[in-house]
Amino acid sequence: MKIKKFTGATEQEAIEKIRDEMGLDALVINIKKIQPKGIFAFLRKSYVEVTAAHDEKVKQPQAPEPTFEMPKTTGFEQVAQVAQLSAQIDEKEQRIKMLSDMLHTTGDALGRAQSQLSVAKAGNYKADRQRIYQNNMLQVFYDTLVENQVLPHIAQEILDELPEDASHEQIDIELIVAVVYNSLVGIIGEPQGLATKPAKGNPQKFAFVGPTGVGKTTTIAKLTADLSLNRGMDVNLVTADTYRIAAVEQLKTYGDILGIDVAVAYKPDDLTKHIRDSKDTCDIILIDTAGRSHKHREHLGELVQFLDAVDDLRVFLVLSLTTKYEDMLDIIDTFTNICDFEIIFTKMDETGKLGSIVNVCYNTGKKLSYITFGQNVPDDIKTIAPGEVAMRLLGLNDDDF
Repeated sequence: MKIKKFTGATEQEAIEKIRDEMGLDALVINIKKIQPKGIFAFLRKSYVEVTAAHDEKVKQPQAPEPTFEMPKTTGFEQVAQVAQLSAQIDEKEQRIKMLSDMLHTTGDALGRAQSQLSVAKAGNYKADRQRIYQNNMLQVFYDTLVENQVLPHIAQEILDELPEDASHEQIDIELIVAVVYNSLVGIIGEPQGLATKPAKGNPQKFAFVGPTGVGKTTTIAKLTADLSLNRGMDVNLVTADTYRIAAVEQLKTYGDILGIDVAVAYKPDDLTKHIRDSKDTCDIILIDTAGRSHKHREHLGELVQFLDAVDDLRVFLVLSLTTKYEDMLDIIDTFTNICDFEIIFTKMDETGKLGSIVNVCYNTGKKLSYITFGQNVPDDIKTIAPGEVAMRLLGLNDDDF
């Protein structure tokens, strides 16, 4: 059995590539939409990735490489070659159209920036907006960051990294973008995803902690689907969330869909026993925990007992981007006293403001891992991309991740 991924601007285009290479017997395994990333993500379009498989024993006829030189043939062969030539021309026309669309996108972005500058030069600032810079262009960037809920003193510190002559009105906008972008990426830091597939007998263990309602269980389901379906890992699930109504059933439902058993740990000994019994049969063990309010110390004490029962445990603190920044800091401070952790942000689709990501990284120094942006399993989760966050904070990319 051969498995291969195909990409196309649309699902139909990718499937046609599968048909051309693998034939009509190919089996489509997975279809997902891929969003571009990086500093120039706003210049590129999303595309569709389709994973397909076929039996290598069935030999599919290989189509000849298309060429512009027409051989001396007649009849059906010549008609087929004309069709191939036409398809090649269509492909080139599509590429030209894509380049044209990219140029239009760039022009739109520059047009928005020019409009902001025009407003700035006219002095039409909101009454409650504090004027920090005499330079209108710097003020526009400052306002953009603050409107995206970056703390004012952080926004000002970023812009203060510009050269001393940046106060001149003729400052290059590309210089400001480069400095602000690099500063934001540096503050966010390099994200920490899940590690590569380990050797059998030594599974990696990950626990998910955080307040109630932030999406821990759904996040675990997304990661489980990605690890098992896309990365070929054997995953075991354990839930220690025996307090919330239907929590166990929810995770078991995901497990049933993915063909993965879910163990229940009512006490720390149950957790250690399950890890011991399953260590030779799995690559990854994901542990769901009960939501714990950072204000209830006695409940946090129970959580500590579960975490301490597992050696070499990696912990993720799950936070919702809809939570107020001040509350985020309280939650982070509380869990910092319990364990070392990385942060997963959820519910990006429920807010247009991502400033809290920068604020948290700047003020806590904690490493980030994943970000989620919808309910689709497993598509609406990815390792957080600092460049994409920076572009959104600069107002240059409004698309979903």
